[in-house]
Amino acid sequence: MLDKSDGPDDPHARVSPSTPLRRLGEEFLLAMTLLTRIPVPRFRIETEADLGSAFWAYPLVGALVGAIGAAVFAAAEMVQLSGMPSIVLAIAAMVIATGAFHEDGFADFWDGVGGGQTREQKLEIMRDSRLGTYGTMALMILFTLTLALLVNLNFNLRQYSGPISEAMAGVLISTAALQRSAIGLPLLFLEPARKEGLAADTPSPGFLRIASGFAIAYGLSAVFLGMTHALYALIAALTAAIFVAAIAAHYLGGRTGDALGSAASLAGLFVLAVLAALTVRVS
Repeated sequence: MLDKSDGPDDPHARVSPSTPLRRLGEEFLLAMTLLTRIPVPRFRIETEADLGSAFWAYPLVGALVGAIGAAVFAAAEMVQLSGMPSIVLAIAAMVIATGAFHEDGFADFWDGVGGGQTREQKLEIMRDSRLGTYGTMALMILFTLTLALLVNLNFNLRQYSGPISEAMAGVLISTAALQRSAIGLPLLFLEPARKEGLAADTPSPGFLRIASGFAIAYGLSAVFLGMTHALYALIAALTAAIFVAAIAAHYLGGRTGDALGSAASLAGLFVLAVLAALTVRVS
């Protein structure tokens, strides 16, 4: 929880001199509050940190979400559950950790793109919290393909020596980190489609912040997947982001929060497809 008020000091708030290290801490906590439902300590913004400048931390938060899924998968394996139930539980844990943040945006984005005739109609449909036909079908396809690809990866990775839970941990952590890095491209290249909303409230991070986010996502993935496979996975994530950004630019005239969530969700699917195709050996 953050506090920008000018009122009396909150005894629970963190108060310290504004330093570069503090700004990094504030940016990380901002990324946590935006991308997850994981409780964070109450803090006060005392630097120039904002949701845009915090982009470098998005992949780190994604890696944390992936680690939660990996821990649940490992626990399920320990109690002798088979591959598919273990994977379903891991997916459920990650969705709970994020409050289905990106999935909600993915459904709303495709509802709007598919359901409206004009730009204004599409944006209005995306505001509607009710789930339409296009959004329902999009979510069904997203989760079905995610499950199928993870089951396929689980099968392929079992052909190699080493604990399967460690191998799947690498896949889940890398994919989750790369997903969040994909948010950077719509933020960088598209103006907000509305004057209000999450996309309008999130300033463009700028090239250096975007590059640092990509570098962190790639570095994390390279640790688990190796440099070459991590590069293929990063390219897959960026391809998905470019695809969503092009659709948002054409139909919406800019980015929305739902477009950002859709970029992350589709990027995860593209990454898993590439990793399954490569039959990655995670070391």
